[in-house]
Amino acid sequence: MSDRQLSQGTSNTKRRRVTRACDFCHRRSIGCRPSDSSRTCQNCKDFGHQCTYHREPRRRGVQPRASSRMSSSNAINTERNQQAIDSRNDSWRAPRVASQAVIVDLIDVYFEIVYPIFPIFHQPSFTRRISRAEYMHDRALFIVVMAMCALVSRRIRDGAVSNPQWDLLSLQAVDTSTFMAHATAELASQKPASDLNTLRAHAILAITSIQTGNIKDMHFHLGLYHTLVAMDMLHDESNWPKGINAIEREERRRLFWSIYTLDIYTSVVWGGIVRCHERQSRVAYPMEIDDESLTDETADQKILVREVFSPTALRRHDNTGISVDCWVSGWNFVTDLYRVLEHALARFHRSRNKANYAGQGSLPNNIFLDESCMIPEASVADLVLQLYLDLPSCYKETPDMSFHNTRRDRIAFQAANITATLQLVRIVLLATSRGTVAARCQIAREVLDSFASIPVTYLLAISTPLLHHLGGIGSILGSVLDEPCTGSEYRLVQSIMLSMAELLENLQPIQQGSGASQSLREKASQITALIQSHGHLREADSSANEQQSGDSVWPAGTQGKGQFDTTREDPLAQVQLDLLNPLAWNFDFGQYWN
Repeated sequence: MSDRQLSQGTSNTKRRRVTRACDFCHRRSIGCRPSDSSRTCQNCKDFGHQCTYHREPRRRGVQPRASSRMSSSNAINTERNQQAIDSRNDSWRAPRVASQAVIVDLIDVYFEIVYPIFPIFHQPSFTRRISRAEYMHDRALFIVVMAMCALVSRRIRDGAVSNPQWDLLSLQAVDTSTFMAHATAELASQKPASDLNTLRAHAILAITSIQTGNIKDMHFHLGLYHTLVAMDMLHDESNWPKGINAIEREERRRLFWSIYTLDIYTSVVWGGIVRCHERQSRVAYPMEIDDESLTDETADQKILVREVFSPTALRRHDNTGISVDCWVSGWNFVTDLYRVLEHALARFHRSRNKANYAGQGSLPNNIFLDESCMIPEASVADLVLQLYLDLPSCYKETPDMSFHNTRRDRIAFQAANITATLQLVRIVLLATSRGTVAARCQIAREVLDSFASIPVTYLLAISTPLLHHLGGIGSILGSVLDEPCTGSEYRLVQSIMLSMAELLENLQPIQQGSGASQSLREKASQITALIQSHGHLREADSSANEQQSGDSVWPAGTQGKGQFDTTREDPLAQVQLDLLNPLAWNFDFGQYWN
């Protein structure tokens, strides 16, 4: 009696040994073990799979001569054809990781708190596929769904979800590591491929790695993403697969620019190299149209191709300004800011190399310089400010999250992201110019005031990446305390520390009890004690350093007078040395100040 007959229940005889592997065990190259039931093997029983024997068995013994003379190319073609048939027959089945209800809810949460920053899907068509559980038969879709669930489940655990409609306890029934394990295992079992879902899976797993604090894994997945893009030259739209529809074209554009911004951001925060340069890219911006209105017909009628934006020219959009009708317009503006940030970052590294290699000869990569590097940092900052001022008010004000008006909330997300990115640009420009102590204190105050104006629900939703933005403020403070300051400037630093501590207390859910705010308060107290212990404080006239408030559109800082006659051995230097340690944020920008 054959094994197939046993699997169909035609006999109640217990299977003593397995003479032929079932389809599930054969595909995974694992031993097919008998179970107590005659209808399924033990592996299929453990994984909840249907135990089938659809695969045609190979003949035993010596092969016919005609078969042995088959060319290797024909054998390869036969194997490929069989793989295609298996794919069409949905021979692959996903393991059961979580219930359909939990997965659908996690995907919905993704579109609520992650999608406004990383809109790499077309929501209506994607959620339709999830509701039909198509990921159970599509391996690439399964991988990206597992990655999304891993990211969202971790964000939930880290306190990023404020919407009261969600049953957060049930959504944490499956641990983040379980989703991650399934996504990475299936990715490892596949040959490298640049299909859209595989690219999206690596992108989301990189973001998840930032959320979990595993920066090596972040670099690993971003590296694989960039490798797959390079293999097929996907930085140029002309190399994209032929015949893709308008929706996939827009998804690929969103993915490309999403990971471009992530690449620049990780380069700033962790000091890595930039792997994607805007000047070498030939990918248009996403169309500024809501997902619900995006179809093949509307896409053909409204093709949007942006002219190249550079820090020396104002952003133009069909000569009509930035749209307020669609949140994608604000998202595209964030990309503009990151393109400015890329050039500012290159300038920062040039200035750092010049300082580090002074007297050691010219550097090969500094021989050819474009004109933009000669523009003063102040001019670039003025350009960025003008771009911001030209925005519609909806992108400069962040109302409270409504949880029911999706369009309004997504526009508000863009306003929050624009504020955070704008301050990151200012921090990089400040690092390049190494402004005065007063200027650094002022920007630190303005950055804090900007974040304080954003409702905490959005800050929590942005989650861990936001903490790295705030780490830049710590770098500014560290640089201030590394050199002689006026007494009033030390007090200003102290007030900034206390304001930062207050902001961090509001973000306590996403810090996992790091105690950063309490540590800042303790250091502020140390500064008070050190100031009081210095009897040689000399008040002096420093009117040349007074704040020029004028018509500044930024929240003005405050300054005072007084001078410490301090040295490197002064106890105040100890405050600077361990300023960033208790924050436990891997913001490597601080090392470049010294």
